[in-house]
Amino acid sequence: MATRSASLRRRGSLSQGRVPLHRSIFSLHLPLHRLGLGFGMALAFTVALVAAQLAIETAWHAQMLWWMQALELPGQYEPALAAAEHGLFTLKPPFIDLALPELGWSVLAQHALVVVAVWAVSGWLPESARPAAYLLRFAVLIHGTSVVYFLFWPGSFAHSALSHAGYGLTLGWALMLLTPWLHLITYYLFPFAVWQRVALTAVTLVFVFVLTPLQYASHLAIVSKLGLVALPVLHLLLGVMLPIVGMVALYGWGMSWHDPSPHHAAARRPGAP
Repeated sequence: MATRSASLRRRGSLSQGRVPLHRSIFSLHLPLHRLGLGFGMALAFTVALVAAQLAIETAWHAQMLWWMQALELPGQYEPALAAAEHGLFTLKPPFIDLALPELGWSVLAQHALVVVAVWAVSGWLPESARPAAYLLRFAVLIHGTSVVYFLFWPGSFAHSALSHAGYGLTLGWALMLLTPWLHLITYYLFPFAVWQRVALTAVTLVFVFVLTPLQYASHLAIVSKLGLVALPVLHLLLGVMLPIVGMVALYGWGMSWHDPSPHHAAARRPGAP
């Protein structure tokens, strides 16, 4: 009986013969030197990031404050005091005190009308745009819930533009710290050239470094026009998911790279170390 069960498990969905092991299963091989090299590269990137933490924080502060001034947003903003008082996994945000619009009944009613209109318009999109329609309706549900919340319990909203920016910078910094270790288990283990492994991690770090202050400066600009009612949809849809999507896209790009050198071309053959 056990033999019969094992035989059935190896058959295809239409019982048309046994399903052989994929050729990649036969060629799976992870040399210890590649694993050790990848671990050393991840550790080196982490040490370099920790050494540059204060410089990264200062650059992000300067970038966000520049945008606040360039966009002439109402309020007060200045670099964070005692910027060195941060932990390894946190960054201190710049001091940004925006003048936010009043969220009275008339303003929330306008938001509600927009929510209803976008929900209706998303249903008119063609079949080929169905994923965009689902995304729009998901955003509408989030923003609609936010409108109802601010309509009945506006004083209990515990977040502010400053806390949102600080949380966003911390998430960006955490992603930068995680990137080398994510690449260790998803990219460094494959037989790519050393320069390709270094290049992918470096490009990804530069991407997150450039994106993070721009992303949260734009969030603050939107909040200064729409009020705190816009924070939930910004956080859930355009928060940490945005850099993650970019990181996945860069990873897919890196997986398509080819190294023409004979050594690594031979390493890509089945069974090669």
